[in-house]
Amino acid sequence: MAQNQPIFQTEGNNKHFVQIPVSIERDSTTLINSNRKPNHWPTILLSTVFVIIGQSIAKLLENFYYDKINRSEYNEHRQNDGVWTQALLQTVGFPLLLLPFIILTTKKHNQPSSDNQFHYKSLAVIYICIGIVMSVQGRLSAMGKLEIPFGIFTLIYTTQLFFTPIFARFVNKIKFNRWVVISLLLAIVTGALTLSSSFGGEPDEAELNYARGSWAALFAALCFSLLLCNIQNVFDSYIFKRTEPTTRKPSFASVFEVIIFSSLVATLISMVGLLIAGEQHDLKREMNGFPKGKGAYVMAMVGQAVSWQIYWVGIVGLVYSVSSVLSNVISVATWPIVSVLVVIFFNYMDDEFDVFKGVALITAVLSAAAYFFRLHKENRNSAY
Repeated sequence: MAQNQPIFQTEGNNKHFVQIPVSIERDSTTLINSNRKPNHWPTILLSTVFVIIGQSIAKLLENFYYDKINRSEYNEHRQNDGVWTQALLQTVGFPLLLLPFIILTTKKHNQPSSDNQFHYKSLAVIYICIGIVMSVQGRLSAMGKLEIPFGIFTLIYTTQLFFTPIFARFVNKIKFNRWVVISLLLAIVTGALTLSSSFGGEPDEAELNYARGSWAALFAALCFSLLLCNIQNVFDSYIFKRTEPTTRKPSFASVFEVIIFSSLVATLISMVGLLIAGEQHDLKREMNGFPKGKGAYVMAMVGQAVSWQIYWVGIVGLVYSVSSVLSNVISVATWPIVSVLVVIFFNYMDDEFDVFKGVALITAVLSAAAYFFRLHKENRNSAY
């Protein structure tokens, strides 16, 4: 770090130095925000583990759910039954985060000033917008997987890795270097190579709707990228600018704050959509006819809700610690792991561990390694 240097000195009984403070402050265009803790590796690694565990369990339980309900009995009017339910499961578990949020924020705060009141009003509007995007993204993603073959859905959904850098560059003002570009390219290859994966709710030939399913997958990818960049904007423009005299300093509690308030909005929207679509009747029918019993059905649904919250803590935690780009890279890098787990736990026709899955695992590791190497270099350079 640059040190303050004396500019000139006056002679006399007392020596006075006139100094101009010089500091080198990294702006929001760097990969790591200057307001974040310099020793952030534990947070990054823990968030990465949360993404892998949360997404893997949630997708396995989703496959289990679709594998056991008899979708062959569904006609074209019931093909999209359950899409609002799946969107709801991605956010409805947010009350589980209330306890850690309260624990991390338990301390006295000063009375909010008028500036802080404006600050919180702005955040409230932003959380509502993020919640709307979360709900729409979950609904479109669930619909796309039921309209087109899962391999095609995966290819289209991988376009999020094109959208996120664009939003991150122009909205979050992030600069990219060769290691980040390499990481993104490897992540794109990873996503594309998972085209051979299987999905329990994959439509048969009579259910295929390529136009509607493709658009749903594309806009779901767009919404996910927009979601990540908006979350980073919340951290950079609002939460990281908090100061101690007015409110609490940024901490990992901010991650829970973003998830809780945004998920509350998304949950309300998904519940309204579920009720309007009449899916509450389908839930009762599915539970009563579930081959493994009502208990297994409830556990599958509850397990998805809990797993998605673990996933969101990891995703938002990576945005908090580094950027929306790394968060997206790690999310996609988890796909090959899910693909292999589906092969292990489910006996889908023509689904096996092939060369595509093997190469996808390798490129996923290399993609994450390239980004982590860049972070290591940046941390090392900032230490001098």
